[in-house]
Amino acid sequence: MFGSKKIATIGAVLLTSVFALGSLAACGGSASATNGSGVQEIKIATGNDGKPFCYMNEAGDLDGYDVAVIKAVGDKLSKYYKFTFETSDFPTTLSNLSSGKAQIAAYEYEINAERKAKFVYGTVGMTKWDTLIVSDPKNGKVYQTFDELKGKKVYVTTATNQAAMAEAYLKKNPNAFTLVYGTYTNEQIVQGLTSGAYDATLAPQYSLDLWNDSFKKGLEGSKKAVNKSSSYILFNKSADKTLMKRVNTAMKQLKDDGTFEKLSQQYYGADYVPED
Repeated sequence: MFGSKKIATIGAVLLTSVFALGSLAACGGSASATNGSGVQEIKIATGNDGKPFCYMNEAGDLDGYDVAVIKAVGDKLSKYYKFTFETSDFPTTLSNLSSGKAQIAAYEYEINAERKAKFVYGTVGMTKWDTLIVSDPKNGKVYQTFDELKGKKVYVTTATNQAAMAEAYLKKNPNAFTLVYGTYTNEQIVQGLTSGAYDATLAPQYSLDLWNDSFKKGLEGSKKAVNKSSSYILFNKSADKTLMKRVNTAMKQLKDDGTFEKLSQQYYGADYVPED
């Protein structure tokens, strides 16, 4: 489950199988290689259990919104690149990108100072990520602010922006509430909320909708977002500037032609594409 790695490949066609990938020659500190046709191989770090963003579907294929976006980019850039996916849990995707095992990472990354110092953000927003405080009203109340969480337990996925914003609040308000860290699946997050293992979590509207639709629960979110943002892909700082430009341009085209909205409807059930 968590931490396992599978490698899937795409080029100009859709992903058809998961296979073992041999080692690639390092080029300027990045994981890339060029085949005889001049097409460069680029590794993409993503998740394997982060539905609906990036996960293994029932057929055993890598799937999800972020994966589908990158596949569409790969289709557009197949003249230059062949993308391969390196899958892991959320924190490991950042480690893989930082170490040079991947040149690009796609797993709903919001902007924060720590990541900006280590990586280069893509220029095209992928998903609205306005964060709500989510709880099960059967276990108490619907929390509207961080101040209302005093003395409570709050689950956050390790290394996420939600963890960072909660940590920032605790620096100013020591011991206000307790953070429960993990890399839980959607089902595990919901189970924790409904069982009372923790009192609340931080999540966007589409996650709340997904949890209630999938598990038939009456979870509720705060009326107002505690943080407004969007998600982006990340590039390794040593990634080729031409690669960055081509990928950003392709993503802008896919957003403008409605592909992002179509994929958002497919994977989220609604249009959560940001305007930026």
